[in-house]
Amino acid sequence: MNNIIHHIGLDKHEAKIYETLLQSGPSTVTEITKKAGVARTLGYVVLEKLSEQGLVSRASGQGKKIHYVAQHPRRLVQYVENRKNQWERRLRETEAVLPELVSVYKLAEKPTIRFQEGVEGAKSLYNESLESKEIILSIADIEGYDTPEFKKWGQEYNRQRSLRKIHEQMLLLDTPKGRRWMADYRGSLAYTEFRWIKPEQLPGILDFHGEINIYENKVLMMMIKKPHYMAVIIESKSLADILKSLFQMAWLQGVPARGKGV
Repeated sequence: MNNIIHHIGLDKHEAKIYETLLQSGPSTVTEITKKAGVARTLGYVVLEKLSEQGLVSRASGQGKKIHYVAQHPRRLVQYVENRKNQWERRLRETEAVLPELVSVYKLAEKPTIRFQEGVEGAKSLYNESLESKEIILSIADIEGYDTPEFKKWGQEYNRQRSLRKIHEQMLLLDTPKGRRWMADYRGSLAYTEFRWIKPEQLPGILDFHGEINIYENKVLMMMIKKPHYMAVIIESKSLADILKSLFQMAWLQGVPARGKGV
Protein backbone atom coordinates (compact mmCIF):
# COMPACT_ATOMS: atom_id res chain seq x y z
CA MET A 1 0.00 0.00 0.00
CA ASN A 2 2.87 2.34 0.79
CA ASN A 3 4.08 2.13 -2.81
CA ILE A 4 0.61 2.95 -4.12
CA ILE A 5 0.37 6.06 -1.95
CA HIS A 6 3.93 7.05 -2.83
CA HIS A 7 3.14 6.83 -6.56
CA ILE A 8 0.18 9.15 -6.07
CA GLY A 9 2.63 11.89 -5.25
CA LEU A 10 3.49 11.73 -1.54
CA ASP A 11 7.13 11.30 -0.62
CA LYS A 12 8.19 8.16 1.24
CA HIS A 13 7.84 9.67 4.74
CA GLU A 14 4.45 11.21 3.97
CA ALA A 15 3.26 7.89 2.54
CA LYS A 16 4.45 5.96 5.61
CA ILE A 17 2.77 8.29 8.07
CA TYR A 18 -0.48 8.54 6.11
CA GLU A 19 -0.66 4.72 5.81
CA THR A 20 0.03 4.39 9.55
CA LEU A 21 -2.85 6.77 10.36
CA LEU A 22 -5.21 4.93 8.00
CA GLN A 23 -4.51 1.69 9.85
CA SER A 24 -4.26 3.04 13.42
CA GLY A 25 -6.94 5.70 13.66
CA PRO A 26 -6.43 8.77 15.91
CA SER A 27 -2.90 8.66 17.31
CA THR A 28 -0.32 10.87 19.00
CA VAL A 29 2.87 11.95 17.30
CA THR A 30 4.86 9.47 19.39
CA GLU A 31 2.58 6.59 18.42
CA ILE A 32 2.56 7.55 14.76
CA THR A 33 6.31 7.99 14.37
CA LYS A 34 7.08 4.81 16.25
CA LYS A 35 4.82 2.70 14.02
CA ALA A 36 5.97 4.48 10.87
CA GLY A 37 9.65 4.15 11.78
CA VAL A 38 10.53 7.84 11.37
CA ALA A 39 12.14 10.33 13.75
CA ARG A 40 9.74 12.24 16.03
CA THR A 41 10.95 15.67 14.89
CA LEU A 42 10.47 14.66 11.26
CA GLY A 43 7.05 13.31 12.15
CA TYR A 44 5.89 16.76 13.30
CA VAL A 45 7.00 18.32 10.01
CA VAL A 46 5.35 15.63 7.90
CA LEU A 47 2.07 15.76 9.83
CA GLU A 48 1.85 19.53 9.43
CA LYS A 49 2.46 19.18 5.70
CA LEU A 50 -0.20 16.46 5.39
CA SER A 51 -2.57 18.71 7.32
CA GLU A 52 -1.96 21.57 4.85
CA GLN A 53 -2.70 19.17 2.01
CA GLY A 54 -6.03 18.18 3.61
CA LEU A 55 -5.03 14.56 4.17
CA VAL A 56 -4.66 14.67 7.97
CA SER A 57 -6.46 16.61 10.69
CA ARG A 58 -6.16 17.07 14.45
CA ALA A 59 -8.60 14.97 16.46
CA SER A 60 -8.43 16.52 19.94
CA GLY A 61 -9.60 19.76 21.59
CA GLN A 62 -7.40 22.56 22.86
CA GLY A 63 -5.43 21.74 26.01
CA LYS A 64 -5.47 18.00 25.48
CA LYS A 65 -2.79 15.78 24.10
CA ILE A 66 -2.83 16.26 20.36
CA HIS A 67 -4.01 13.38 18.24
CA TYR A 68 -3.95 13.16 14.49
CA VAL A 69 -6.34 11.29 12.23
CA ALA A 70 -6.21 10.49 8.53
CA GLN A 71 -8.93 11.99 6.40
CA HIS A 72 -11.03 9.63 4.30
CA PRO A 73 -9.04 8.16 1.37
CA ARG A 74 -11.39 10.02 -0.98
CA ARG A 75 -9.32 13.08 -0.10
CA LEU A 76 -6.46 11.52 -2.08
CA VAL A 77 -8.48 12.06 -5.24
CA GLN A 78 -8.86 15.73 -4.34
CA TYR A 79 -5.16 15.89 -3.52
CA VAL A 80 -4.22 14.57 -6.96
CA GLU A 81 -6.75 16.88 -8.59
CA ASN A 82 -5.21 19.88 -6.82
CA ARG A 83 -1.73 18.87 -7.98
CA LYS A 84 -3.03 18.43 -11.51
CA ASN A 85 -4.52 21.93 -11.46
CA GLN A 86 -1.27 23.36 -10.07
CA TRP A 87 0.82 21.75 -12.79
CA GLU A 88 -1.60 22.78 -15.51
CA ARG A 89 -1.35 26.36 -14.25
CA ARG A 90 2.45 26.13 -14.16
CA LEU A 91 2.40 24.72 -17.70
CA ARG A 92 0.34 27.68 -18.93
CA GLU A 93 2.63 30.11 -17.15
CA THR A 94 5.72 28.43 -18.60
CA GLU A 95 4.27 28.49 -22.12
CA ALA A 96 3.45 32.19 -21.68
CA VAL A 97 7.04 33.12 -20.80
CA LEU A 98 8.69 30.64 -23.21
CA PRO A 99 9.25 33.19 -26.02
CA GLU A 100 11.07 35.48 -23.61
CA LEU A 101 13.18 32.61 -22.27
CA VAL A 102 14.06 31.49 -25.81
CA SER A 103 15.13 35.00 -26.78
CA VAL A 104 17.40 35.17 -23.73
CA TYR A 105 18.77 31.73 -24.54
CA LYS A 106 19.70 32.80 -28.06
CA LEU A 107 21.45 35.90 -26.80
CA ALA A 108 23.31 33.88 -24.23
CA GLU A 109 24.56 31.27 -26.71
CA LYS A 110 28.13 30.34 -25.93
CA PRO A 111 30.12 28.48 -28.58
CA THR A 112 31.78 25.24 -27.57
CA ILE A 113 35.22 24.46 -28.93
CA ARG A 114 36.82 21.04 -29.24
CA PHE A 115 40.13 20.14 -30.83
CA GLN A 116 42.37 17.16 -31.48
CA GLU A 117 46.06 17.17 -32.32
CA GLY A 118 48.06 14.67 -34.33
CA VAL A 119 47.15 12.79 -37.49
CA GLU A 120 44.74 10.30 -35.90
CA GLY A 121 43.19 12.90 -33.62
CA ALA A 122 42.51 15.23 -36.54
CA LYS A 123 40.97 12.40 -38.57
CA SER A 124 38.74 11.41 -35.65
CA LEU A 125 37.28 14.88 -35.29
CA TYR A 126 36.86 15.28 -39.04
CA ASN A 127 34.99 11.96 -39.25
CA GLU A 128 32.21 13.43 -37.09
CA SER A 129 30.90 15.14 -40.23
CA LEU A 130 29.80 11.70 -41.46
CA GLU A 131 26.86 12.13 -39.06
CA SER A 132 25.73 15.38 -40.71
CA LYS A 133 22.03 15.61 -41.54
CA GLU A 134 22.56 18.43 -44.03
CA ILE A 135 24.88 19.42 -46.86
CA ILE A 136 28.54 20.06 -46.00
CA LEU A 137 30.04 23.29 -47.31
CA SER A 138 33.82 23.06 -47.78
CA ILE A 139 36.77 25.24 -48.70
CA ALA A 140 39.80 23.06 -49.32
CA ASP A 141 43.47 23.34 -50.14
CA ILE A 142 44.29 19.75 -51.11
CA GLU A 143 48.08 20.24 -50.80
CA GLY A 144 48.20 18.29 -47.55
CA TYR A 145 45.80 15.52 -48.55
CA ASP A 146 47.99 14.00 -51.25
CA THR A 147 50.25 12.44 -48.61
CA PRO A 148 50.62 8.94 -47.11
CA GLU A 149 49.08 10.19 -43.85
CA PHE A 150 45.81 11.35 -45.43
CA LYS A 151 45.36 10.08 -49.01
CA LYS A 152 43.85 6.64 -48.35
CA TRP A 153 41.88 7.94 -45.38
CA GLY A 154 40.44 10.74 -47.53
CA GLN A 155 39.33 8.25 -50.18
CA GLU A 156 37.61 6.08 -47.56
CA TYR A 157 35.96 9.13 -45.99
CA ASN A 158 34.47 10.16 -49.35
CA ARG A 159 33.30 6.60 -49.96
CA GLN A 160 31.52 6.56 -46.60
CA ARG A 161 30.00 9.99 -47.20
CA SER A 162 28.60 8.83 -50.54
CA LEU A 163 27.19 5.66 -48.97
CA ARG A 164 25.42 7.82 -46.42
CA LYS A 165 24.19 10.14 -49.18
CA ILE A 166 25.65 13.25 -47.56
CA HIS A 167 25.98 15.99 -50.15
CA GLU A 168 28.95 18.35 -50.25
CA GLN A 169 29.74 21.57 -52.06
CA MET A 170 33.50 22.08 -52.20
CA LEU A 171 35.44 25.16 -53.21
CA LEU A 172 38.89 24.03 -54.37
CA LEU A 173 41.85 26.36 -54.53
CA ASP A 174 42.85 26.70 -58.18
CA THR A 175 46.52 25.72 -58.01
CA PRO A 176 48.63 23.45 -60.27
CA LYS A 177 48.50 20.68 -57.69
CA GLY A 178 44.77 21.20 -57.27
CA ARG A 179 44.28 20.85 -61.03
CA ARG A 180 46.29 17.61 -61.09
CA TRP A 181 44.28 16.26 -58.16
CA MET A 182 40.98 17.02 -59.87
CA ALA A 183 42.17 15.47 -63.14
CA ASP A 184 42.84 12.21 -61.28
CA TYR A 185 39.75 12.36 -59.04
CA ARG A 186 37.92 9.03 -59.03
CA GLY A 187 35.42 9.61 -56.24
CA SER A 188 31.65 9.84 -56.53
CA LEU A 189 30.30 12.96 -58.21
CA ALA A 190 26.70 12.11 -57.34
CA TYR A 191 27.03 13.70 -53.91
CA THR A 192 29.83 16.19 -54.52
CA GLU A 193 29.90 19.41 -56.49
CA PHE A 194 33.24 21.16 -57.05
CA ARG A 195 34.04 24.71 -58.01
CA TRP A 196 37.42 26.41 -58.49
CA ILE A 197 38.25 29.56 -56.65
CA LYS A 198 41.39 31.63 -57.10
CA PRO A 199 43.61 31.77 -54.02
CA GLU A 200 43.79 35.55 -54.37
CA GLN A 201 40.02 35.67 -53.85
CA LEU A 202 40.61 34.35 -50.35
CA PRO A 203 43.66 36.23 -49.05
CA GLY A 204 45.78 34.19 -46.67
CA ILE A 205 44.16 30.86 -47.57
CA LEU A 206 47.40 29.44 -49.02
CA ASP A 207 48.98 29.65 -45.59
CA PHE A 208 46.11 27.64 -44.11
CA HIS A 209 46.99 24.25 -45.67
CA GLY A 210 43.81 22.40 -44.83
CA GLU A 211 40.06 22.57 -45.05
CA ILE A 212 37.09 24.36 -43.55
CA ASN A 213 33.78 22.52 -43.31
CA ILE A 214 30.49 24.15 -42.34
CA TYR A 215 27.47 21.98 -41.55
CA GLU A 216 24.55 22.06 -39.14
CA ASN A 217 25.70 24.36 -36.29
CA LYS A 218 29.37 23.36 -36.62
CA VAL A 219 32.48 24.85 -38.16
CA LEU A 220 35.30 22.35 -38.64
CA MET A 221 38.84 23.49 -39.39
CA MET A 222 41.37 20.86 -40.47
CA MET A 223 44.99 22.04 -40.42
CA ILE A 224 47.42 19.57 -41.98
CA LYS A 225 50.63 21.48 -42.48
CA LYS A 226 53.64 19.46 -41.30
CA PRO A 227 54.57 18.98 -38.53
CA HIS A 228 51.44 20.46 -36.91
CA TYR A 229 48.32 18.41 -37.53
CA MET A 230 45.15 19.62 -35.83
CA ALA A 231 41.36 19.68 -36.20
CA VAL A 232 39.07 22.11 -34.40
CA ILE A 233 35.26 22.08 -34.17
CA ILE A 234 33.41 25.19 -33.07
CA GLU A 235 29.74 24.60 -32.30
CA SER A 236 27.85 27.86 -32.70
CA LYS A 237 24.68 28.38 -34.72
CA SER A 238 25.41 32.09 -35.13
CA LEU A 239 28.94 31.51 -36.43
CA ALA A 240 27.85 28.66 -38.71
CA ASP A 241 25.01 30.74 -40.18
CA ILE A 242 27.34 33.66 -40.92
CA LEU A 243 29.94 31.44 -42.57
CA LYS A 244 27.26 29.64 -44.61
CA SER A 245 26.20 33.02 -46.03
CA LEU A 246 29.80 33.98 -46.82
CA PHE A 247 30.38 30.58 -48.41
CA GLN A 248 27.43 31.07 -50.74
CA MET A 249 28.83 34.43 -51.83
CA ALA A 250 32.16 32.76 -52.64
CA TRP A 251 30.38 29.82 -54.31
CA LEU A 252 28.68 32.16 -56.78
CA GLN A 253 32.13 33.42 -57.83
CA GLY A 254 33.51 29.92 -58.33
CA VAL A 255 34.02 28.16 -61.65
CA PRO A 256 32.53 24.63 -61.99
CA ALA A 257 35.12 21.83 -61.86
CA ARG A 258 34.70 18.18 -62.75
CA GLY A 259 37.09 15.31 -62.50
CA LYS A 260 36.97 11.72 -63.74
CA GLY A 261 34.64 10.69 -60.97
CA VAL A 262 31.99 8.02 -60.90
